[in-house]
Amino acid sequence: MWFLVTVVKGSRHFETDSPIGNRVLISDSSEMVISGRASHHEGYRFEARMGNETFIVRDFLGTQPQGLLATQFLTMAQQMGAVVAGGAA
Repeated sequence: MWFLVTVVKGSRHFETDSPIGNRVLISDSSEMVISGRASHHEGYRFEARMGNETFIVRDFLGTQPQGLLATQFLTMAQQMGAVVAGGAA
């Protein structure tokens, strides 16, 4: 099962200007976490991390319209059947 949660400042998944509201997806059956990250090529990506392994789930090249990345992340969470925890949506 996946849970959609909001991370707090100090978490390694926290970004000061997060376009997805510092939301992450966490799995209760593995150590996998899906989060958003600014990429080095003036873009953004959704990454899955498990231990020291990182996988790109989706790349967004260039600047994105305001709110698009948050909508895309919430849509992905919904498609995965994620449970919203703590008012993260």
